[in-house]
Amino acid sequence: MTDEETITQAAQMITKGDFMGAMDIFDAYSKDHPSDPAGFHGWAEAALFEVQENGNLDDKGNDRINEGQIAAYFRKASSMDPKNPDYLASYAGALLTFDRIPMAVREFRKLKALGDELEDVDVSFHLYEAAKTLIELVDMKTNYDRSNPNARQFIPVALEFSILGLGFSSVDEALEYLLTEE
Repeated sequence: MTDEETITQAAQMITKGDFMGAMDIFDAYSKDHPSDPAGFHGWAEAALFEVQENGNLDDKGNDRINEGQIAAYFRKASSMDPKNPDYLASYAGALLTFDRIPMAVREFRKLKALGDELEDVDVSFHLYEAAKTLIELVDMKTNYDRSNPNARQFIPVALEFSILGLGFSSVDEALEYLLTEE
């Protein structure tokens, strides 16, 4: 089986919901191809889906999959291919999932800068999704009290990401439309 076929097989396992099987294939692939970020990214993606779909606690209340390992593999893939917006978006999204909000915000800002640098790459969808998730996290952490200091710290960031996610190049550009008199 070629390397491409191996990656395709693992990706197909993800779409069928066999996340653990995909993780095994990506793990073996990464051992055979340690300089290819696709194996690390694929493993982390499959692991994150497994955790989201089936939970992460075993019968004894312990983590089945180490969340730090998931984040580390996303980070590794992203650092191996720093111009790949999907790798960076996956890493930043995982950080949000694992409630590492300041780190996630930093990575999403890097994603925005990468999108600005690579003119043929649109990262707006990732920023919009980040905004939505960030608001949900803030609301849960603050019991919907948006006057809470944590909320006040991250709501402006979520609003910025949502505006960028709508395709505006900046908050200032969006404000021009809001402040226009008709």
